[in-house]
Amino acid sequence: MKVFVSTHPFSSTSPLPMQLVEEHRIELSLNEHGRKITSAELAEDIKDAEVLIAGTEKITQAVFENAPNLKLISRVGIGLDGIDFDLCQQYGVRVAYTPDAPTMAVAELCVGMILDLARKISTTNTQIKAGIWHRHMGTLLYGKTVGIFGMGRIGKSLIHLLSGFNVTFKVYDTTPDLAFGRLYGVEFVSKESVLSQSDILSVNVPLKADTLDYITLKELKMIQPHALLINTARGGIVNEADLYTALKEEIIAGAAIDVFEEEPYTGVLTQLDNALLTCHMGASTIDSRTDMEVQALEEAIRYQNNLPLKNEVSSNA
Repeated sequence: MKVFVSTHPFSSTSPLPMQLVEEHRIELSLNEHGRKITSAELAEDIKDAEVLIAGTEKITQAVFENAPNLKLISRVGIGLDGIDFDLCQQYGVRVAYTPDAPTMAVAELCVGMILDLARKISTTNTQIKAGIWHRHMGTLLYGKTVGIFGMGRIGKSLIHLLSGFNVTFKVYDTTPDLAFGRLYGVEFVSKESVLSQSDILSVNVPLKADTLDYITLKELKMIQPHALLINTARGGIVNEADLYTALKEEIIAGAAIDVFEEEPYTGVLTQLDNALLTCHMGASTIDSRTDMEVQALEEAIRYQNNLPLKNEVSSNA
């Protein structure tokens, strides 16, 4: 079986993925660009691969046209916005992903961002190194109201991690898990109520047609002036230009953003002290990265052995 790995890096956190390759006699080709591959490069490099181990790059029609043997896309990670399911159906390509592997890593980063913003940890660190000794007055997380958009795997993990802080949870989810909500005392409310009643807001919805520009200046103006906004989901869900305006004009107190419409990000949010920015590193832990790569390969091996896929995604995703 020929497999092309477009995600980069690969097997840098553990030898386990390459051990699987050797054990199952997989003919492996790697992304040799040393960075995130472009769609055009992927279309050129994929050639006669039967399986694509994919990252977050856009998989365009040119990729399908140049890969006549492609039968499976096995996504390293959880986001599926780079995959056109209409094209997959048209070309008879199945899709699998690794939704459980990055979940806790993303949730933990979200907690870290909340605490960093609340206590101005990164700001103080930067100032001390610049010779400025200034004690910022932060805010407690304890006892606050946390609003969550999207209570899927990551949203639930975030609720679990934050439950020890004696916070109140207000959640907007189109298909709420009521049993989980009862377990953690979650109040399911409208999108508008999450915006207007929360001290901290976390965005955990996938990027789809109905979540593009999910939060614009209109929504940002509903948020309390002292509130903090966290986006570890996908770029494009929070409108970046509108967020810049809201932070610049102090419509909201601060935001932490891990994901951007164009990456690497070099936009106007880099000018603001009340914007905490990280480089799409939600799943970037040794443990999670290893698990994602291993699980993506395991799906390829199941396909190779004509076994049911564990995390296959239907074409109407």
